[in-house]
Amino acid sequence: MMITCFGKSRISGKLRKRDSSSTSSPPRNWTSKDDNTEEEGSKIIFFGGKNHSFDLDDLLSSSAQVLGKGAFGTTYKVTMEDMSTVVVKRLKEVVAGRREFEQQMEIIGMIRHENVAELKAYYYSKDDKLAVYSYYTQGSLSQMLHGNIGMYDRVPLSWDARLRIATGAARGLAKIHEGNNGRLIHGNIKSSNIFLDSQGYGCIGDIGLTTIMRSLPRRTCLTSGYHAPEITDTRRSTQSSDVYSFGVVLLELLTGKSPASPAVTDAEHGGENMDLASWIRNVVAKDWTGEVFDIEMLSESGVEDEMVEMLQIGLACVGVKQQERPRIAQVVKLIQDIRSTE
Repeated sequence: MMITCFGKSRISGKLRKRDSSSTSSPPRNWTSKDDNTEEEGSKIIFFGGKNHSFDLDDLLSSSAQVLGKGAFGTTYKVTMEDMSTVVVKRLKEVVAGRREFEQQMEIIGMIRHENVAELKAYYYSKDDKLAVYSYYTQGSLSQMLHGNIGMYDRVPLSWDARLRIATGAARGLAKIHEGNNGRLIHGNIKSSNIFLDSQGYGCIGDIGLTTIMRSLPRRTCLTSGYHAPEITDTRRSTQSSDVYSFGVVLLELLTGKSPASPAVTDAEHGGENMDLASWIRNVVAKDWTGEVFDIEMLSESGVEDEMVEMLQIGLACVGVKQQERPRIAQVVKLIQDIRSTE
């Protein structure tokens, strides 16, 4: 992990322009010490009507740990002087103007649900666009599934844990789809955007950014493993494509394989690489269903029927045709019905 600092100089609640002298290395500071320009009207906007313990000045003067870099920007874990922690995403490739950006942030900020990562605040200026989210100490599903592979201190995810994650994440996505009068789209569902709360339930993060960002390159859509087939052409997300992506996450939970680099081949087709959903369909068609499940769960007894039920739900979600896929509200019910009690 990389540690950086957001700059220790006080800037009167205004974010100054970034130092653009170096683009190859991570930013050492949020601000450029040589630029004292303040953009009029730019301020951090908070949600929830709460008395927040930090302001923009606090964010900029706090040390930060780089959690990752993605198509939408760099994500930081920021720890303030009072030891409170938030996640700050510094957005890049934003194509929306101020008004559209603020409207989308307002829609996202209205969502309050235990399985949705809370958008605490946002900031918009000519040179910087920031989104501030809740921080989850348990980390992401991607880290849980794929981190420390082969290490002695790795803690495998049990089937109970995976079922709990799927249940929470499905509920979170259903809540998101209710937003904006039932028209809100996530657009980037993947295991690295699903976090674990203190009870081990999945929570959806990175909500609704696709509508204000530049479209992902076609190659990215083709190789990510999470995007529905229609996205590679239109690059326009829908609630149906969200369901497809969520179905891939369910398959990822069951197999332990990363869709971004699925180590699966089809011997009957010259050993060519297949995406995760296609590989599973191929294995199931040969009545080898048990072969798809993560080896880390094979020692558990009495859960295979539940795993098969989840597999059927995941395969329904990744239907090639949009009309074949269930709505997320149906998916929530199907997952909850796997067990009568949690």
